[in-house]
Amino acid sequence: MSWRYFPKSKPRRVEGGIKAKSRRGKIGEKWWSRRFVEVVESYSISNRIKRGKRYARGGQVLSLDVSEGSAHAAVQGSRPSPYEVHIGGSSLNADDWERVEQAMAERAAFVAQLLAGEMPEDIDEAFQACKFSLFPASYEAMETSCSCPDYANPCKHIAAVFYILAEKFDDDPFLIFRWRGRSREELLERLRRLRSSGDAAAPDQLPPEQATPLAESLKVFWSAGSALEQVRIRPGNTDVPDAALKRLGTPPARIGGVGQDLRELYDLIAGDSDK
Repeated sequence: MSWRYFPKSKPRRVEGGIKAKSRRGKIGEKWWSRRFVEVVESYSISNRIKRGKRYARGGQVLSLDVSEGSAHAAVQGSRPSPYEVHIGGSSLNADDWERVEQAMAERAAFVAQLLAGEMPEDIDEAFQACKFSLFPASYEAMETSCSCPDYANPCKHIAAVFYILAEKFDDDPFLIFRWRGRSREELLERLRRLRSSGDAAAPDQLPPEQATPLAESLKVFWSAGSALEQVRIRPGNTDVPDAALKRLGTPPARIGGVGQDLRELYDLIAGDSDK
């Protein structure tokens, strides 16, 4: 087999491409997007990766679509027709996702943060408990391809899509789950069902034989203890007082109109009600 040499050529200028927000230095602000970028950067430090970053900042990525299990993009190179890039997410199958969702549901904090649109900092623990990782363990674990004639993988077009995809992950962490094979809607519905049905275990609850008797705990009963340091509070204002209720969905019929009562209370507290 003989390698083909392709001389460097400038890409065609395009209008309306997707430009990386980062203009210099690293691309990817959040820890999860940096983890994603590290997968490709740890695999290759060639000039193609550096040129891919320039492509991303220059707006050469014309389109990007993330579906369950893969990402597809069009990248404008030096030829008239854009190149087609595919990056497979090494998606988990249905049984594997059920195991991961069960592990997530066992941690109430995970569910609360995900329902609020946030990515838990230790979310990978749920994947690791099932012998997986939030991201593919290596570049080889992903299916990547480009229609350009370059023999290298990743080529600069694939690298450009990696960087743009990382910034999309910054904006919406649920795209990561979608890329791994689970849509936002399906994931949140599964977590709600597991928590409401009581199928999720509570691993942080001590069995009776390990619990300290109350009589021996009176001196420290009202103290917070070291566990308080693990509580993360992110105060802030919201334009939608009942955002949490909307994320939780319609309450079960057995608790009647509590949802409407809570909405009125939220409006009252926020000063948006005349009551």
